[in-house]
Amino acid sequence: MSIQRIKMKAFHLLTVLFICCPALIFAQEAYRTETLHPLVKTLQVRIADEPMTDPFIELSGDQQLEINFDILNHEYGRYAYSITHCDANWTRSALAPIEFMNGFQGNSINDFANSIGTSTYYTNYRLLLPNEEIQFKVSGNYVVKVYNEDEPDQTILTACFSVVEPQVTISAQVSSSTVIDHNREHQQVNFSIHNKNFQITYPQSDLKIYVYQNGRQDNVRTGINPSGIRNGQISYEQLRELVFEAGNEFRRFEFLSTQYNGMHVQATGFHNPYYHITLHTDHPRTNRTYQYDEDQNGQFWIRCSSCNDPDTEADYNIVHFTLESEVFFDGNIYIAGGLFNNLLDERNKMGYNFEAKRYVISLLMKQGYYNYQYLFVPVNGNTGSTTEIEGNYYQTQNRYTIMVYFRPIGERYDRLIGLLSIDS
Repeated sequence: MSIQRIKMKAFHLLTVLFICCPALIFAQEAYRTETLHPLVKTLQVRIADEPMTDPFIELSGDQQLEINFDILNHEYGRYAYSITHCDANWTRSALAPIEFMNGFQGNSINDFANSIGTSTYYTNYRLLLPNEEIQFKVSGNYVVKVYNEDEPDQTILTACFSVVEPQVTISAQVSSSTVIDHNREHQQVNFSIHNKNFQITYPQSDLKIYVYQNGRQDNVRTGINPSGIRNGQISYEQLRELVFEAGNEFRRFEFLSTQYNGMHVQATGFHNPYYHITLHTDHPRTNRTYQYDEDQNGQFWIRCSSCNDPDTEADYNIVHFTLESEVFFDGNIYIAGGLFNNLLDERNKMGYNFEAKRYVISLLMKQGYYNYQYLFVPVNGNTGSTTEIEGNYYQTQNRYTIMVYFRPIGERYDRLIGLLSIDS
């Protein structure tokens, strides 16, 4: 075969790949809500004016998403944002901006204010979506990328949220009786999709199901096939893929002032340039009797004592966590929850003090009310487990979120047609 013919074949192959498989041409990055610059702190994505809510709004509804974050300085900085539409797995979809939104990319974030009366200087930024400049045309997953206007290639944070167009209804229940054990250490999620007025021809291929426990990213369940299909109802019952570790109620603490010790705070002291908050030592809760505690399933709420606007008046303190435990040589312990946007990475991996026989971590945090838990992640693993430190109790109250995406053959993106959050 001549060199010319080889080149022509290669050209035709690349052409076919470009037309039919754009995912192979463009790198597919799975987006997460996370900070990407050390000066960015306390990233929150929620329904506007409703603390401790999940980042979901309805298409053409009245609610707005609020993205709230701090930059740790008082220097004047202009930040802008761009919006990307994503598929169900949080990778970039095939839609162009003109197809998923009205408006233009690169708008500035104009709602910002410097902190007032705090020992740590910061500037608080607030972005509401949709707004006068941006409106959404389609449902699905979205990510907002925020960057300094002078450095558009340097993203400082990504904020993820979902827009739902309710076309189906979902009924669900959480049971302590599972296909693994009965009333012991796990919880079974069972649900049905009711689509009487919405045609789904091939549920096995047209639907993508995602089930989250307390907003966690590491143990999300997907790739689930129905257990039963009948007229107007698609069932997902007693499936092993929908069995979760029951875990335990989240631990809680609050620090609202440096003038007194808040809940679960042992000591408060000043060591220039920060106030330091030392929490009471935590201990493993395995092999104990279950105790109910009214937690918020891992979420947090920025608050401060005797202040009018926590966004700009709550201070930053260094919080010291201590977990008394034998060392785990086969894995690592992470402190987890909404304060870390439900991610597990080096920022929330604890170190071990062999002399004191305890895990420790110190974090710069904004005053408020926090939930947290300890997760064990085995070496070379990426899924956290509550078994080793928190224990698993079937009575634990967890929040499960079921998200139903629809994409029949020939469609170019995943529509979010149903969403339900249910407490066990």
